Amino acid sequence: MIIDNAGSRMVSSFAWIDHGGIWVCETATEKTRRVSLSDAKAVSLHAGRDDHFAVLHHFDGRRIELTAHAFTSPEHTLAKLIFADGASSFEGDAEVWRHLPRTYAARYAVEGTPDYQLFTVQREGPSLKTHKLRWYDDSYDHTHQGICGVVQVPDGDLLIISVERNSRPVLYDPATGNVERKLDLADRNGNPVFRFRSHAAEAWVSDYDHLVRLNTKDWSVADAVCLQDAPDRHDLFVGEFAFNREETLCAVARPYSNDVVGIDTTTFEQTHCAATGGNPFEVALPGDNRVFARDLKTGDLLSGELKPT
Repeated sequence: MIIDNAGSRMVSSFAWIDHGGIWVCETATEKTRRVSLSDAKAVSLHAGRDDHFAVLHHFDGRRIELTAHAFTSPEHTLAKLIFADGASSFEGDAEVWRHLPRTYAARYAVEGTPDYQLFTVQREGPSLKTHKLRWYDDSYDHTHQGICGVVQVPDGDLLIISVERNSRPVLYDPATGNVERKLDLADRNGNPVFRFRSHAAEAWVSDYDHLVRLNTKDWSVADAVCLQDAPDRHDLFVGEFAFNREETLCAVARPYSNDVVGIDTTTFEQTHCAATGGNPFEVALPGDNRVFARDLKTGDLLSGELKPT
């Protein structure tokens, strides 16, 4: 879930519910709507700067579309990049891409069966350039271990690439094609999601039922905590997480506990909880300890207030 700087509007997309569309919520009224963007099988959302976001449209592995949007009118496409038949084409405002991430991952068939490639936005043109990952080889199960996340390390050119069901994300140099190192998490074989703090040299990462805090100076694990109990001994995962504006609190969705917990960013201890009901999976903090979440099963809006525990 992505929220604008004012905390007034949120956007989200669940592949199993929204397909080629996005879900939009106005936080003041809690009104929601779904907007169809394309006939893609699914889309993924990527936060940008200055209240912009990108939407990556996933088709059948032979076509990639990347569209640019602003929170002021999420349903309006400001620009579009298309990659198909080995060639890139462009429509719309060329300047908007400076507000958006440069690198994305998607399945695309360069030769034969579609497989995961990196796609980089080239400012000149603009255009999309594909980049094969040499390290993503037969040591991974390509059926069940797709690439689930790409994020640029702040103040640098290195990327962190997460693989499904794998607790060793790759610190990758796209300029050389080399793996700088593989990071260690909680060894829970989750689908790691990264959030970098702007006020501390830290990356927070989910790893199935754990939340991990990494020191970005040496990539060591500073803290790790299990946040989703499984009393019946079946492993249960946490949902996504988000910081409040001041980065004093991190909200973590717990779909199997029907709540959202707040983690103090200094002590890394659980200090708050919001009983949202349902199965909260994505989460946002618009301000004043209000919590908005989206239900894993229905996609409906859930809300609550983070209160001290």
